[in-house]
Amino acid sequence: MLRIIVIALFSFCAFVPIFIILTQLESFDNSTAGVVAFGIAWLVLPFILLKLWRTPIDFKVLNVDKDDPVMHAQICRARAELDRFIAGLKEGKREAYVKFPYAFDNHVEHVWGVAHCAMEEGVTVSLACEPIGELNDELSQRIYVRFTDIEDWMLQDANGYTQGGYTMLAMARIYERDHGRLPSKYARDLEPFVDFPWPEERA
Repeated sequence: MLRIIVIALFSFCAFVPIFIILTQLESFDNSTAGVVAFGIAWLVLPFILLKLWRTPIDFKVLNVDKDDPVMHAQICRARAELDRFIAGLKEGKREAYVKFPYAFDNHVEHVWGVAHCAMEEGVTVSLACEPIGELNDELSQRIYVRFTDIEDWMLQDANGYTQGGYTMLAMARIYERDHGRLPSKYARDLEPFVDFPWPEERA
């Protein structure tokens, strides 16, 4: 909203200087200069400023299709290394998290949960953060997530250094593919991950 207000004020203030400049040109009378100045101030300038002044998309809530090839590759990577997560969870020396799909209000969210213990075919989990959809009674308690439903995992030590988290890498790559360079405030969130470097080396 602030961006729109600032651009509107700039366009309003720009009209008179543009009009004065155009009236100094022999090819413009006052009427024509007014029309052209209006078009420049209220059409051309806002278009240019909106292109230049773009609000960064929030990396943490980036809407990504899990079937996107970049995301799919990292989900496969996380699942291929799931034994490492299970071993770390059983060891009990690190905070353990899993990412899994869950249906809220007829749509599926991919949420993070705190993993408490490993069982024969899955883990018991409690939700790590509030979902977008309405929190139901089941998710307010511990739930059972099958290993086959896990999309990603993290093991975080006392210093914050984190193993896994491959979907975070996928989101960063997709952000840069679709929206340009990842803002530094989001890039800093990737620094604790030990299984992949960020920023990545570019050829």
